[in-house]
Parts: sequence; structure tokens; C-alpha cells
Amino acid sequence: MGTKMWVLRVVLAFVLAVVVATVLGAVAHTQFVLARLSGLGVDISFGERMSTTLHDIVGMAPLFGAIVGSGFVVAMAAAALVYRLAGIQRTLIYTVAGAVSLGVTLLVMNSVFEITAIAGARSTLGFLAQMVAGAIGGLTFAKALPAR
Repeated sequence: MGTKMWVLRVVLAFVLAVVVATVLGAVAHTQFVLARLSGLGVDISFGERMSTTLHDIVGMAPLFGAIVGSGFVVAMAAAALVYRLAGIQRTLIYTVAGAVSLGVTLLVMNSVFEITAIAGARSTLGFLAQMVAGAIGGLTFAKALPAR
């Protein structure tokens, strides 16, 4: 595979990974917020859950996607370096990098803005759900990334 084709495939793998992590993170956010509302006695139908989830994916995607992408640039570059040095466990390295990326991004945003910008991540379980979304994004990157 030529260098240009390889670079194109890396970029496509990266975009796919960011989209996956962003969508899963938005879904997790929505479900944690709705669960909190349900805990307060608000009745939420399945249809309302679905429409709210789709609304949040579309509404959050531009900004949240840019935030996820920014974190993934650093995380996937670091993961590539770790893989080059270690030479083993490529999939695990990228998966962990994705999880750490979302966790660190949320912590930095909390530190800078003094608020958890992603409401669904305000609980420990919600925070971990965001990290799982990042992990799946990292796994997606590892699986879609061409070997070199």
C-alpha cells in the first residue's frame, strides 16, 4: 500500500473512531440524564427516550465531536508511540488510549470550567460510561487502522 493510501486510511480510521466515541458518549450522556429525571419521579416513555437520544446526538455532535477529536489526536499519537516502542498489544493500547482520552478530557474541562460540561458524566458511573465510549472509539481506531 502506498503512503498516500495509508495516510488516507489512517485519517478515515480516526474519523470513524471519533464518530463512534462521540455518538456513544452522547447516548450515554442522555441515558444518565434521563435516569436522573426518572429518579425524581418524571415519567419518560420509550419514545421520549429515543427522540431525546437522537436530539442529543445531533445537538452534541459538532462541539462534543470536536472535543473528542482533540483528545483523540493526542491519545492516538501517544498510543502509536507506545505501540512502536512496545511492539505488542496494539488493540489494547489504542483501546486504553481512547478510554484515558475521554477521562482526561472530562477532567480537564471540569478543571478549566469548574463544572462537568457533560451532565451525564457527573456521577462515577456516568464518567465511566464516557470512558467506555472512548475505549470503544479507540478499539474502532485499532481495528480500522491499517497495519504498517
